[in-house]
Amino acid sequence: MSHFRPLIFVASMLGGVAAWGQDAARFDAPTAAFLKQHCLRCHGPEKAEGELRLDKLGTDLAQRDVFERWHLLVKRITAGEMPPEGEPQPAAAERTAAARALSAQLAKAAESQRAAGRVVLRRLNRVEYENTVRDLFAVDVAVKEILPEDTISRGFDNIGEALNISPVLMERYLEAADAVLTAAATPVAPAESKRETFLLAESIPAWFTAVLPKGDSVVLFRSEGSATHLGKFRPHATGRYRVRVPCFAYQSETPLAMSVLAGNFFGGNGLGSWQVGYFDAPPGEPKVVEFEVRLQARVHTIKLMPAFLPRTYVKQETLAEYPGPGLGIGPIEIEGPLPEQIPSEAYRRLFGEADPKKGTLADAERTLRELLPKAFRRPTTDADLAPYLALVSKSLTAGEPYELALRGGIKAILCSPRFLYLREEPGELDDYALAARLSYCFWSTLPDDVLLELAAKGELKQPAELREQVERLLADPRAEQFTRNFVGQWLSLRDIEATTPDKQLYPEFEELLQWSMVRETEAFFNELLHHDLPVQNFVESDFAMLNGRLAKHYGIAGVEGVGFRRVALKPEDHRGGVLTHASVLKVTANGTTTSPVVRGVWVLDRIMGQPVPPPPANVPAIEPDIRGAVTIREQLARHRDTPNCSSCHVKIDPPGFALENYDVIGGWREQYRAIGVKNTVRPPESPLTKFLARPQYGLGLPVEAGSALADGRKFADLREFKQLLLADPDQIVRCVAEKLATYATGHPIDYADRAELARIVAASREGNHGLRNLVHLVVGSELFRHK
Repeated sequence: MSHFRPLIFVASMLGGVAAWGQDAARFDAPTAAFLKQHCLRCHGPEKAEGELRLDKLGTDLAQRDVFERWHLLVKRITAGEMPPEGEPQPAAAERTAAARALSAQLAKAAESQRAAGRVVLRRLNRVEYENTVRDLFAVDVAVKEILPEDTISRGFDNIGEALNISPVLMERYLEAADAVLTAAATPVAPAESKRETFLLAESIPAWFTAVLPKGDSVVLFRSEGSATHLGKFRPHATGRYRVRVPCFAYQSETPLAMSVLAGNFFGGNGLGSWQVGYFDAPPGEPKVVEFEVRLQARVHTIKLMPAFLPRTYVKQETLAEYPGPGLGIGPIEIEGPLPEQIPSEAYRRLFGEADPKKGTLADAERTLRELLPKAFRRPTTDADLAPYLALVSKSLTAGEPYELALRGGIKAILCSPRFLYLREEPGELDDYALAARLSYCFWSTLPDDVLLELAAKGELKQPAELREQVERLLADPRAEQFTRNFVGQWLSLRDIEATTPDKQLYPEFEELLQWSMVRETEAFFNELLHHDLPVQNFVESDFAMLNGRLAKHYGIAGVEGVGFRRVALKPEDHRGGVLTHASVLKVTANGTTTSPVVRGVWVLDRIMGQPVPPPPANVPAIEPDIRGAVTIREQLARHRDTPNCSSCHVKIDPPGFALENYDVIGGWREQYRAIGVKNTVRPPESPLTKFLARPQYGLGLPVEAGSALADGRKFADLREFKQLLLADPDQIVRCVAEKLATYATGHPIDYADRAELARIVAASREGNHGLRNLVHLVVGSELFRHK
C-alpha cells in the first residue's frame, strides 16, 4: 500500500491538482473543485466545523483513521448531509460525480488492504486466555483478574488492532502463568470426608433482629444487610462440598427466592465472595435445595439470605405480628470434601508419571511434547520444541529443581507469540486456523480434539462439515460463552454494574433484579438462536423470557420463581424486543435520569448499524434535573441550538425519545420520578403498610415519547418507532450480521467488506432472516473463512 502517499490537500485543491500517489491516477479537476467550493470553507484552516480540517486530514488510506474519515465524508456527501442545510447546494450530477470519484480511490485502497488480509494479528483477550489455560491444564484459576482489562474497539474486546502487547502486560502474563502452574502443581491430599449439620440460628449474631425462630428452623425477613453467613462452619480441608438446605416460603402463597453466596465473610464485608446461585423456596413443606461448591480450608463458608423482600421496619418484639413474607431455613447439611481423583488431572498433565523432585530432561520432553501442539493449536515439530526443551535443560544443568525447570519451559510457551496470538496467514485460512477461529468464536477457548482431527484430515473447510461443526459447537454447554461474550458486548450488558440507581428514586432496585435483567437478554438471544427465529425479534417480539422477579418489575402477572420461561406478551405490557429489556434500559441510563442522547446513540449503533462519531470536545454535557422542573426534551431543544450539535442530534435524539417511557431500571412510566415534590408516592393500603419503608420520591412532569426521524417520518411512541424500523428489515439484519462478523473475526467490517455483507443479508432473506441461519451465513462467508 506504499503507493497511497499523503498530499497537501489545500495546495491540491487550490491549485486544481490532486495526486493520490505517484503511480495513481490524477485526482480529476471537477472533484477538486467540488471539495474546494463546498467543503473547504467550513473544514479548512479558517474554520473547522466538527473538528474536521481537510487540509490536515491527509490521504494515506493505509491508515485506518484517515480511511474512515474519508469514508464518512463520502457517505455524508452521498446522503445529501454535506453541504448542510443553509449552505449553497451542488447539482445532483456534481454530487454524484464527486462521490463516485472519491469512492473509486477508497475502493483501490480497500483492495490493497484485502490483499494483505483484513484481520490483523490477533492476541487472545483475557477471557480467552483464562479459558485456554483452564482447558490446557484442567485448573480453575481466575487469572483474568491478574491481567489488565482489554481495550474496547467497535464495542468489542477481541479486535486485533486494539489488542497490543506492553512490558507491563508481559509481566502480568508471567504472573498469570505462575498462578496456573502453582494450582496445577498442588497435589491433592486425601482428606477425611465429613457430614455435619448446622443450625443457622447458632451463627446469626444477636444484633441481627429480623429473625424468627421456628423449631429448628429460622425465618429471615430482611434482604439487605443480612448477617446470615454460616459462621459455625469452616472447611477443615480444601475441596468440593455438597450442601443441602431445607427452605420454605413463610407467610407467602408464592415461592420466595433464596440467594446463596460463598466466600470469606469473616471480615464482616464479604470481600472475596461470589454468587453460587438463586433458588426457589416454595410455600408449604420445606424443599431441600442441593448444590456443590469448592471451598478453601478455614477461609470460606456459605451465606443464605432472602433475595427480594419488601423494605420494612421490623423489630424483634413485633415479628410475631408481622404479616409479611419471610424465608424459612432448616438444618443445613454439609458433606465434604468430596472424593477427588488422585493425582488430579491437572497434576498429571503437568508431571505425567514423573516425580516432581526427581524428574529428568526426558520427563520434561514428554510433558512439553504433549503440551506444545495443544498450546499452539496446530501440529508442531522437533524444531518448535527445541528452544523450550533447551531452556529446561539449561536450568537442570545449573542445578535448579526439576519442577522449577519444567515450569520455566512451560511459562516460556505460555508467553510465546504462537500461544498468545491466533496464527492466520493472508488468503483463505488453513484448517487449523479455521478450527481456532471457530472455537474462539463459539467457546472462547482452544479447539477440541474433534476440530483438530478434522483439520488434520483437511475436511473442516468443506461446507457441509463446517456447518455440522457449527451445529455441534452451538449444542455444547460451552456455547454459553458465545451468548455471554457476544451479547454482553454487542448490547453493552457488561456495563450492568457501571451505575447504581439512586435509592431514593428507585428503592425497588436490588441484586436479584439486576441478575434477572442480564439473564433475560441472554435467554432471549438463546431462544432466537436455538429456534432460528427472525432477527427482527430483536426490535419487536410477541414474547419475552421472564422469571418471577422480572415479571413483577414489568407488571406481568402469572409468572413465579427464579427460572426463566417464554411468556406471551400483550400490547398493554409495553414489552417486546431488546429495546424494552431492563438490562438495555439500565446500561443506557446513569442511575438517576435517562438521556435520549445516550439511548439514541446506542440504538443507532447497536440496532440500526449507524454509529455516531463522538461529540466535539468543547460541547458541554447536559446536567440532569432530578427535581422534575425541566424535561429532558426542553434541555435538548436548547442544546440543539448550538450549530455544531444540531446536525448530529437530528439523528440521535428521536430513537432516544422513543424509549423515554422507560426509567433508569427499565420500569414503565408515564411521569418522571422526582425528589422534593409534594406528591410523594404512597404504597397501596394493606396489612403491611405500617411496616413498609415509605418511598421518598414523587411524580414530576409527564413523559413525551414522540418525535420524528431525520427523514421526516413521525412516531408517537416506541410502538410506532419500532414499526418504522421494521419497514426496512434489511437494516436490522445488516447490523446484526455486521456485529456477528466483527466479533467472530476480531475485525470490524471494512469498506471492502460491503459486497460480502450485502450477500449475507440477501441470502438471509431466503431463510426468513432466522438468527441461526444468519450465524451459518457469517461462518460460511469469505469474511470468516479468510484472513
